[in-house]
Amino acid sequence: MSNTKIISYCSFLFILLAAEINAQSEFVIGEYTVKEILDGDTFKFEGIDRNTRLLGIDTEETFKKSDAGERTSEIARYWSDYYAHKKDSSGKPAKIESPFGYGTWQWTKSLFDDVVKVRLESDDSKRTEDMYGRYLVYVFAIKTDGTEFNYNLECVKQGYSPYFNKYGNSARFHDAFMKAQEYAKGKKLGIWSGNELCYTDYSERLEWWNKRAEQIEHFEKTYSRLNSYYSLLDPSDYTELKLRLGDTVNVFGSISRTFTDKEPHLAILEAGKEERLDLVFFAEHYSLLHGFSLDNPKDYYIYARGLLGEFNGRLQIIIEDTSQVRRE
Repeated sequence: MSNTKIISYCSFLFILLAAEINAQSEFVIGEYTVKEILDGDTFKFEGIDRNTRLLGIDTEETFKKSDAGERTSEIARYWSDYYAHKKDSSGKPAKIESPFGYGTWQWTKSLFDDVVKVRLESDDSKRTEDMYGRYLVYVFAIKTDGTEFNYNLECVKQGYSPYFNKYGNSARFHDAFMKAQEYAKGKKLGIWSGNELCYTDYSERLEWWNKRAEQIEHFEKTYSRLNSYYSLLDPSDYTELKLRLGDTVNVFGSISRTFTDKEPHLAILEAGKEERLDLVFFAEHYSLLHGFSLDNPKDYYIYARGLLGEFNGRLQIIIEDTSQVRRE
C-alpha cells in the first residue's frame, strides 16, 4: 500500500473515530465526584445543580437514618407479612423499605470504594429531565485504574434491580438492559434468586412496566409526527400544546390522580412539577370518569381528545362523550 493510501486510510479512520466521539459527547452532562450514596438508585454529586434520577433501574427502598440496620433486622423477621400489609390497596406493587434494599445500598457503596469520579450522560435529546426537574442519567463510574463501567447496567446484571422501563425503553441501551436482566435471571442473582428478602411480585411489575413502555413506543411510531397529537412525556410537546388553545387536540399521558369531592370532577394528567392538563367531568358526565376507570390513578396511558381550554392557568379538556378517551 502506498504512503498516500496509508495516509488516506488513517485519515478515514480518524474521521470515523471523531464522528463516534462527537456522537457520544452529545449525551454527556459532565464529570463529577460522588458526594453521597443514599440508596441503590439515589446519588448526590458534587458540583451538580440539581437532583438526579438514574435511568433503567429501580432498586428497592431502604431505611436511611442511623438506625437503618436495626430497623432492617426488625422487618426481616416477619418480611412476608410486612410486605403484604404494606402492599398498595389499589393492587399496584408496593414501594417500601426492604432488607434487600438495605443490602443493595451497602453493595453500591462498596462498589464505589475505588471510583474517583463519574460521567453523567443522558439518554436522548427528549428525556433529559423528569417532571420533578431531576436529570435523567446514566452513571459511568471511572475507577482509580482508569477503567469505567455503566453502573445502571451493572445494577441490573448483578440482580440488584430489574430493568425499569415504566416511562419508556432506554433509547441507547435497551438491548443491553434486556441482556443484563436475562443474565441475572439465568444466574439466579439477587432479586431473581428466590432466597432474598425482597419484593415478591417482580413478574407483576415487569408486566405493568412493559405494557406502558409498549404504549409509549406505539405512540411514538404512530402519532408523534401528526400535528394534532401531543405527548405529556415530552416537554417540547407540552410547550407546543399551550399554543393550541381553542383547537381540537389529542393528548397522550397517564392519570396521576383524580378529584371527585367537588364539582366538577377532575382527572389530572401531569406534564411536569407545575404543569398539568385537567380532564373535566361535570355532573351529567360523572359516570364517564368511572366508566373509563380513570379514578384508578397511575394506570396505563390514555389518549384524550377534545377542545383545548384553560382555567385558572391550567390547560383542560371537558369530557362529555365516550369517544373522547381511549387506550391503545
